[in-house]
Amino acid sequence: MAAEKSGIKKLTPRQHAFVKNLAKGASQKDAFIAAGYKAKHPDQGAHQALKQIQGKVPLIMDQMGLTDHHLIEKYLVPLLDAEETKFFNEGKKRINVPALGIRHAALDTAFKLRGSYAPRNPKEAEQFGVKVIVVDIPRPPRNAIDVTPPVTGGNGKPPSDSNDND
Repeated sequence: MAAEKSGIKKLTPRQHAFVKNLAKGASQKDAFIAAGYKAKHPDQGAHQALKQIQGKVPLIMDQMGLTDHHLIEKYLVPLLDAEETKFFNEGKKRINVPALGIRHAALDTAFKLRGSYAPRNPKEAEQFGVKVIVVDIPRPPRNAIDVTPPVTGGNGKPPSDSNDND
């Protein structure tokens, strides 16, 4: 009750398990089932559970110091220079290659949980207050538009001031 009075929204045990399984790399469907949810359509149930969690997670992450700025500064920026060592020829040859996969996946999961991505569904986008206004300006009347063809000098070129008849 103290958590509800202070404004902190806690995750339910199932929601917590769902997020934990997502963080381990499980698909949404597998994380949903492993968390103990029961549904005829686990893909749809996982999507709905994630939407419920997204309402709580931004505040929780901010309280933990995991703001968008922090995630970008501490994880995305170092990601640009991350490397891992690959070994070839029975360990005799090694090279450093970019190691983007793991950190990218973690950052992607964090941003999904925060709801930082633009919604794909137009009905969801309406909730964010973005409006597109189409202005339909009426066309001028046809008689106001000059549709006469340009005058040419007989050779397909516009007339010139010089009297050159090439």
